Amino acid sequence: MKIVETAADKIFFTSDIHFGHKWLLDFNKRPFNSVEEMDNIIIKNWNDTVPIDALIFVLGDIGETDDKRILKIFSQLNGTKILIRGNHDTIFKHGTLQDIFTEIHDLLEIEIFDAIEYQYQKIVLCHYPMFDWNNFHEGSWQLFGHIHTRELPEFKTLNTKLFAQQYDVGVDGNNFRPISYYEVKNIINKQMQQNCFKQTNYY
Repeated sequence: MKIVETAADKIFFTSDIHFGHKWLLDFNKRPFNSVEEMDNIIIKNWNDTVPIDALIFVLGDIGETDDKRILKIFSQLNGTKILIRGNHDTIFKHGTLQDIFTEIHDLLEIEIFDAIEYQYQKIVLCHYPMFDWNNFHEGSWQLFGHIHTRELPEFKTLNTKLFAQQYDVGVDGNNFRPISYYEVKNIINKQMQQNCFKQTNYY
């Protein structure tokens, strides 16, 4: 378990950016006319959202481009960055990822001090949504990406397959920008009041 020293209001999450990925642009029907427009808008959204001194957890699938270009893109992005690897990140050299990210993990358990609640919030970070996770019954959240949650009819049934303590931090469902710790907290608190989410794994 990693205790995060950064203040909660300076912590952000994102996933499934797919910089440079034309196929994904078409497949997901992202509202951009070109890969260049998509990349430029996401870079702007990131820097408009994330302060220079922030910490951002990137939950995988950073792009589908060459190593030189991904380095150039990430050099423009605010914040200290930690990667939780996704399935598309294998295309980049390990040294390239090390140049971008201060840490690289396949799964990461963290604790963030919530200054409003005056207690630590446990979170499990993984590129994929999980069936169960450590400290689930003690209120731990599970943040993920991979499935590209967005406004489509098939995603209306997604909540019945997820617990209220789970949330997709991918850009497709978050206005193509990172999302802050306190935004995630508000979303999860609202989800906890809804009965449409999965309640148990056992029936």
